[in-house]
Amino acid sequence: MKLNELKIPVNSKHKRKRLGKGNGSGYGKTAGRGMNGQKCRSGASIPNWFEGGQMPIHRRLPGKGFTNIFKKKNRIVSLNKLARVEENVIDIPLMEKLGLIENPKYKKFPVKVLANRENKFDRKKIIKANKFSEKAVELIEKIGGKAEVV
Repeated sequence: MKLNELKIPVNSKHKRKRLGKGNGSGYGKTAGRGMNGQKCRSGASIPNWFEGGQMPIHRRLPGKGFTNIFKKKNRIVSLNKLARVEENVIDIPLMEKLGLIENPKYKKFPVKVLANRENKFDRKKIIKANKFSEKAVELIEKIGGKAEVV
């Protein structure tokens, strides 16, 4: 088929709705906007969450949950990260310098050493931190290292 032989398919063009052009057109009088009300006026665009002035549902329902201001937060270090460090004595300033501690901007929170499921900790080291998990202490001492609470 050539370009000059192209034709518009049958019924592909539809007549435009000419709203408000008399009752005989089928779209006269209310022009497809229904009867009276806010939505039939010009400039009507009401957001979906608007409930006609009654107290909205997001204000009627109570808030859920709360923030515990006494929650104890820790900066966490995994034993697998400490296994990669070459030094024999690992303390908090060294962990911060090497970027091993999660949430380093919270300096006031204690540092806690946690054990991983896959244990890669295999060298005798002295680790100094504020807290240790039971599993971490067990793994460190099994190899012959020492977990010191600072």
